[in-house]
Amino acid sequence: MDKCGYLRLIPTRIITGLLVTLQGVIINYYLIYYNNWYWYAWISADIALIFVFITTFVVSYRHLQFLQTSSSSTTPASRVGSLPLLYFTWLVYSLLLAIRVGLIFKNFAWKLKEENFFGPNTLKVTISLSAVVFFLLLQSHHDAPLNSRREHQIEKLTKTVIFDILDSVDILDALFSKSTKDVLLPGLEVCIIIIACLNLILPTLPLMTLSRIHFGYKITPRNIETLHRLLLLFVVNAPLLSIRIILWHKLDQDISTFIVKNIFVICVMLYEFYKEDQHRREAIQNGGNNSTHVGMEYPQEGEEMSSLNR
Repeated sequence: MDKCGYLRLIPTRIITGLLVTLQGVIINYYLIYYNNWYWYAWISADIALIFVFITTFVVSYRHLQFLQTSSSSTTPASRVGSLPLLYFTWLVYSLLLAIRVGLIFKNFAWKLKEENFFGPNTLKVTISLSAVVFFLLLQSHHDAPLNSRREHQIEKLTKTVIFDILDSVDILDALFSKSTKDVLLPGLEVCIIIIACLNLILPTLPLMTLSRIHFGYKITPRNIETLHRLLLLFVVNAPLLSIRIILWHKLDQDISTFIVKNIFVICVMLYEFYKEDQHRREAIQNGGNNSTHVGMEYPQEGEEMSSLNR
């Protein structure tokens, strides 16, 4: 990516900062309006969060510039740094968001009125902005060429994150109705809130993995790929599918079409486990080396990988 390419990332960072600010302002409004003025303290947390984002963007901008410089020096691109601030920033952001979302849905979400502008729909859209924030934050931290192996590695770890976030926001819809809330099975309300909030924080792990593999300059370790699939299976989609089945068959509640997404992802993950097991069996039968390729770098791939061939 040339200098103009880096400059084009500046609007992405500005939009991300504006979305984080807007999201914080709206969610704080709900907390303050339905509680008391003590909740203004959340504004200080948002100010600190914006500072973290600004620091992260400055570091990533300099990192990408150094990455380009290293391609013409003796320093391999995969050694120039791993941007730990990326996953740290998302962790801080998602924790602050998850805490506030949990407080809102536990204490007063059922009080929101559809006819008010700051009602359930505005709250759902505001929380859903975190999916856009994730996408923009990720895009501002790498320069992987289109249709490259690096881009494939990045997409493999993050392609479901946006849909998982939207899925988690959708499951919270059951808690907007007082009548639905009252007939929920014991513990189901808390379970819904915990799963939804946990899925806001969970993208920290793929971002941490991307940092470890230097955004595709190295191959994703097989054990990390397995962990990623297990999390998608048992932490994201299986619990959300189970909750929707309970709401549908036990409580006769309307459910979302996201149930199809849950079933589809579960089937895909199981099929990938099956393919990997078949590959491992064939490798053993053929006497091949079933390497976990931890820390291995890609072979030469045109200009994007030229810095690795030192």
